Amino acid sequence: MGKSEAAVVARLAADTKIGYSLNRKFYCDDAVFEADMDQVVGRKWIVAGHVDRVRNKGDYFLYKIGNESIIIVRLMPADFSKKDNGLHRCHIRVFYGFIFINLSDEAPVDFDASFADLAPYLDFHGFADAKIAHAQSYPTTANWKLIVENFVECYHCAPAHPEFCSMHPPEALIAFGAGPSSGPADAVEKYLPALKAWETRAASLGRPIGTVDDGPESSHLRLLLQRTIREGYDSETQDGRPASSLMGKRLGFDQGRMYLSFSPFTQLVATNDFAVLFLFTPRSTLHTDVDLYWLVDGKASEVDVKRMIWGWDETTKQDKEITENNQAGILSKHYQPGRYSEHERRVVTFQQWYLAQFGHVLA
Repeated sequence: MGKSEAAVVARLAADTKIGYSLNRKFYCDDAVFEADMDQVVGRKWIVAGHVDRVRNKGDYFLYKIGNESIIIVRLMPADFSKKDNGLHRCHIRVFYGFIFINLSDEAPVDFDASFADLAPYLDFHGFADAKIAHAQSYPTTANWKLIVENFVECYHCAPAHPEFCSMHPPEALIAFGAGPSSGPADAVEKYLPALKAWETRAASLGRPIGTVDDGPESSHLRLLLQRTIREGYDSETQDGRPASSLMGKRLGFDQGRMYLSFSPFTQLVATNDFAVLFLFTPRSTLHTDVDLYWLVDGKASEVDVKRMIWGWDETTKQDKEITENNQAGILSKHYQPGRYSEHERRVVTFQQWYLAQFGHVLA
């Protein structure tokens, strides 16, 4: 990060007030984006895709992030010299089917220290052997931080996402709509008895029970929350009926779901019969690639794709419009930071984490 970019971020951080949205330049200034790429994006382990895209020798795909293009390939042909053909390596790790890359010039943050404790949950869902049943892109004209901020709060869910809300108990969305620490304390206390009863039932069907709620001081701001879906529903579909067979090591439908965030750039939502991988990839100051991959069990023989994608396809199209409208408002010269509600606590945590990557404390 150059001195000019560092100076811009330092000046803006000094003027940031906890509990309020960020200064407009954080969302629309090219110097800030360059600093983000160097200090944040380029130093994190980010999921570029799933191994099902490169199952066979010679299979490859191109992953673009910022100004970089990374070729993900399954075993280069023996007669192809990477040295002679000018290819540069980036750090890469495959973890339960997910392909992580890291663009750090130096040794990256330790992968196992960052993610090893998530192994039991990923193994239970069978992600290593899962296959992609559908993929969809939703390129969004907005800064990457706006997309993350929108995803990590559910204050807007009731008025903006009727399809999503129809699949979930209202009390769960208020308490844990966007993670363990995303809702008001009284709402959490009200929902806890139902959650604890479900955890007991789910554990009896083989599900590993646990929660991850990383704070601003963490390297990747991970999150793991498991909870109930709508009563009587076996899956997150329009009518609650499964769209595919059980995933992984499940012993039966337990009427629950998992939300796992590897980092602000990679989200994973898993119901009993399918999962959705969300990739939020910064491309430029005002453009972010939003790509969704629906995963099913590797042995699934029948998948009702239309019913499977219904909820998250509609919700993501709605989020795209919301986020692009937010970006348009921030571009106005009259924009000023607004206050967050108690339902948006995780947004504040994200902002604290983001500024901590530059050595600044938001308190």
